[in-house]
Amino acid sequence: MKEKLSAWRWALGSLLLSSALATGLWGLGSSDVMADRGSYTRGDDDSSGGNRRGRAPANAQYQEECGSCHLAYPPHLLGGEQWQQMMNGLEDHFGENAELDAATTEALSAYLVGNAADNGRYNNRRYASNNLDQLRISQQSFFLRKHDEIPTNWVVDNPEIGSFSRCDACHQNAAKGDFDEHGVVIPGHGRWDD
Repeated sequence: MKEKLSAWRWALGSLLLSSALATGLWGLGSSDVMADRGSYTRGDDDSSGGNRRGRAPANAQYQEECGSCHLAYPPHLLGGEQWQQMMNGLEDHFGENAELDAATTEALSAYLVGNAADNGRYNNRRYASNNLDQLRISQQSFFLRKHDEIPTNWVVDNPEIGSFSRCDACHQNAAKGDFDEHGVVIPGHGRWDD
């Protein structure tokens, strides 16, 4: 009888241990997936100011100059050539004159191109577009794929948003580079649960 009870205890213990290990491994895998969905502020910083997930370090000048008019989009959302085109055309920046002095333009261009989707240490080619003429982040294939289930009128006709380019209207932590779909709250419609 004691041998049967020991065998059952061993089997139950093995099952519980296996379940705990499987849950732990799943959790580790999920955290990588979740962090890769857009956040670069979840404690993955390395000593260079960037992070292990491949996102660019913060740049105060970029935040000040570009973030004063709109969300300072993370550089990995466009390819280097696209950022260069954008910086070379600031006199007509989506219908606005956003020209900067030469030194600032050069510094910001270096930051954006150096941390673009297809460059260097922050290489993230899935965001790099093959359509180099399309500079709007909201028209990039990855963006359209991520937003394809959201009714257009919830955003475009929404007086609190008005455009899909207003990431920070729904992504509460967009300014920190966190675009996690699980934290989306659409004004007037509530939490988005895909």
